[in-house]
Amino acid sequence: MSDPRTGPPGVFSTPVLRRLLAIFPPAALLTGCVVLALYWQERAADHSLHEQAGTHLVDLHAAIIARELEAVESELLYLAGQSALRHYLAGVPAGRDELQGEYKLFCGRRAVYDQIRYLDADGRERVRVNFNDGRPAVVAEGELQPKADRYYFIEALRLQRGEVFVSPFDLNVEHGAIEQPLKPTLRFATPVFDGAGARRGVLVLNYLGAALLRKLAEVSGTFPGTALLLNREGHYLRGPTADDEWGFMLGHERTFAAQHPEAWSRVAAGEGGQFMAADGLFTYRVLLPRRAGGGPEGRDAGLVVVAHTPPAVLEGRSARLLRLLLLLYAAVLVVLLPLAWYLAYVGTLRQDHEQRLAESEARLRTLSAQLMTAQEEERRGISRDLHDELGQVVTSVTLDLQRAGQAADPARKDELIGRALHGAGCLLDRIHEISARVRPPMLDDLGLKDAVQSLLSDYERRSGVVTTVDLRFEHAAVPAAVSENVYRILQEALTNVSRHARAAEVRVGLHVTPDRVALTVRDAGVGFDPAECDGKRLGILGMRERAELLGGTFAVSAQPGRGTEVRVVIPLL
Repeated sequence: MSDPRTGPPGVFSTPVLRRLLAIFPPAALLTGCVVLALYWQERAADHSLHEQAGTHLVDLHAAIIARELEAVESELLYLAGQSALRHYLAGVPAGRDELQGEYKLFCGRRAVYDQIRYLDADGRERVRVNFNDGRPAVVAEGELQPKADRYYFIEALRLQRGEVFVSPFDLNVEHGAIEQPLKPTLRFATPVFDGAGARRGVLVLNYLGAALLRKLAEVSGTFPGTALLLNREGHYLRGPTADDEWGFMLGHERTFAAQHPEAWSRVAAGEGGQFMAADGLFTYRVLLPRRAGGGPEGRDAGLVVVAHTPPAVLEGRSARLLRLLLLLYAAVLVVLLPLAWYLAYVGTLRQDHEQRLAESEARLRTLSAQLMTAQEEERRGISRDLHDELGQVVTSVTLDLQRAGQAADPARKDELIGRALHGAGCLLDRIHEISARVRPPMLDDLGLKDAVQSLLSDYERRSGVVTTVDLRFEHAAVPAAVSENVYRILQEALTNVSRHARAAEVRVGLHVTPDRVALTVRDAGVGFDPAECDGKRLGILGMRERAELLGGTFAVSAQPGRGTEVRVVIPLL
């Protein structure tokens, strides 16, 4: 809080800064909490959208795969029961040509089967049609191969009528080597029976997996993450890049299990679900064909559909929002800081004004009480002077005049009249002194400058204190109220010097300009400690009240042993 002697608080004063710390940090914290709440709300909504997108994609992939596998199984069983195959098994002379024609026509129309083959019970290919890149062709009898050692033949031959074996998803192998270009393949096989119910062999469809992968890619275009297709060992069948795929046949170790070990440990142990890991959000579903079988090296035909949303995608939109909110937060703080400072300053100023008003009221009450006491004392003094001094002089003059009137001797009469005249002169001088003490007539007759000079001259004569005067009047017209109060302040300051300062010299400066009156009274006396000064003493309190009632300022500077300085500034405008 400001000292009433030093004016209102500064804009960077301690009370303002203290109030600013009480306003700004809570407001900044509240704004920050709102920003974080908006961010977390948006982040949660964004995560929910990604979770829904991952679930939708996995469900869609699972539906496409299941529908495609069911269609192939249905067509395999249709081919296994068609009349052309029964005619061939019954030994009809034209049965082979009829069967090859049917397979060639079917292969061309469907365009998803790389091979359609009939193997006899010994595993020998008897009829085979190759898709041949859209130009179906019958393989000559001399080029047919034995397949008795192939796992799909062995497994399918054990099945019952109407059952289908589905191989693992892998690359087609011809003559012991992976066919180039790579040809992803699923083999569907079912046992073939003749009219008598005898097991006669196996019908095999080599499904071109590229068609399935193409469908999966078409529905994955809008997914913000990566859509993956794995086998049950964690190898990529459809991976982040083409180089990552088919590692189990091409001999590299770029697998999902190796790149995402934490996620794979959960995927391998479950059948489906969604979870967050260090690598992002994973949604998966394990698909097992109804009649799946095993393949080489213990692989089964199970497929794992995975939707992976990496952290950069998962947090991308919310991170951008956070940056935007932080910029907005910084802008709010830039606006909030001066606003909080303004509120702190206004609040401190208001509190200072309230305190100053309360102190002023307290000083006025004290001053009023002390003025009443001082007035009573002054009245007693004037009454004593009138009664004791003036009364004695008047009585003496009256007696001298009475005796002069009764005296018969002319010389005696002249002596008594002379004494009476001398007493009347003393009476007149004493009346002038009392009148000047009540109000100096020079203020009204000659103005402030001459009144001050007269006061200082009389003070020096009566007190013996040397006065050094600096009077500068740039503006002669000083209002009567200002003149009287400046005179009284100077009178009180000089009285304090003679009573308390024990100084041999006092310096008085009075500077009058068109806009203000500045009075300075400085002595080199004993001084005092302002902290121990009784600010309610009538002298200091009266001087301050006179200055402040005129809208001016009053200040006292003092140090023990180094004198005292009184400064008063009163505006004239």
